[in-house]
Amino acid sequence: MTKIGFERTGGFMGRKVSLSIDLDALPEDQADELEELLKEADFFELPSDLTRTEMPDSMTYNITVISDEHQHSVRCSDTTVPEDLHPLLDELIRQARMQG
Repeated sequence: MTKIGFERTGGFMGRKVSLSIDLDALPEDQADELEELLKEADFFELPSDLTRTEMPDSMTYNITVISDEHQHSVRCSDTTVPEDLHPLLDELIRQARMQG
C-alpha cells in the first residue's frame, strides 16, 4: 500500500491544487512510474522542510507519502525544489490538473 498526498499553494492568485493518489488503485504501469519517480528522488531521505524565506507569489509544494514501511512529508517551494524531485513534482502537478 502506498498513498501520495500532494498540495500546491501560493502563487499570484493564491489558488490551491491538491491530489490524493492510492497507488494500489492505479493501473500497474502508472503505479510503477510513480514508485520509480519516488525512488529516483530518494524521497524518503529528503529533509521534511526545504523552504527558506518565502518569496512573494511563489508556489509551495507539500508531498506526503505513506507506505507500509515509511511515512514522510516534504515541503519545498519553487526556488528550493531539489533537481531529483522535479520529475515527481511535474507528474503530480499534471495529474492534479487532470483531476481538477
